[in-house]
Amino acid sequence: MGIGVYQDNRETLSTSLAECLDRYASEIMPLKKGAVREKYRTALWKKSHLAGKGIGTIRQVDMAIWRDTRLSEGISGSTVTKDLAFLSHVFTIAIKEWGMPLINPVAMIRLPKPNSSRDRRLYEGEEQLILNNCSAELKAYVTLAIETAMRRGELVGLQRKWIRGKVAYLPETKGGVSRDVPLSTEALKAINSLPLRLDGRLFEFQADHYSKAFLKACRKAGITGLNLHDLRHEALSRMAEKGLSILELKAIGGHKTVEMLSKYVRLNPDDLANKLG
Repeated sequence: MGIGVYQDNRETLSTSLAECLDRYASEIMPLKKGAVREKYRTALWKKSHLAGKGIGTIRQVDMAIWRDTRLSEGISGSTVTKDLAFLSHVFTIAIKEWGMPLINPVAMIRLPKPNSSRDRRLYEGEEQLILNNCSAELKAYVTLAIETAMRRGELVGLQRKWIRGKVAYLPETKGGVSRDVPLSTEALKAINSLPLRLDGRLFEFQADHYSKAFLKACRKAGITGLNLHDLRHEALSRMAEKGLSILELKAIGGHKTVEMLSKYVRLNPDDLANKLG
């Protein structure tokens, strides 16, 4: 204390992780585009056994145990990494903006290995089977996902006033920039099939609703191993098979690099073999 290096850590010992999560939710989360997903992750961490502990008492060994437990439950490495990244940001905010004398325990552990890139595409007949088991709104959503390669958040946030002829204008995307997405004839039909809404949006619900509804439609159709995000892979792969260039695909998909784009395009090997003769 005499030389000025003593730090009073009473606040970090008496303030629980749950209280910090609540503060983060009220002060930081409303300013972020990914607030919906962060609400889910906030609830996840508040259910954990760490929620009642003082934030200053949480150690890297606690984080490692939590990580290993989640992985043993079958949660994917990518999901666990995202959950840990969220908590790490909460610690960073507590240190930098709330002035708490903490060490970020998440930064001191190994992160799980990322999942291998998904390569699931729609098999012949699956698209129609899924559409047959969709509500009218979900049918339009699925059709637009396949025809435009838009992300979930882009689709649910799409407003009718942004449809300009055969182009959908997205004023802000995941990369923080605007993007123009060309609309096929089928995409325009799907848009026109949706009722007009007072709020101007095309779709009523948030992204998670459509992810769950899509899985339900797949189960009814007897289809396994497919999730909603796979439709973005399917869309870009179909566009590549139609002959669109790498730059065109990159512009439509909103990818920053060709490397990122390559993770989404899965060409049909039979078609490639036929081209070889």
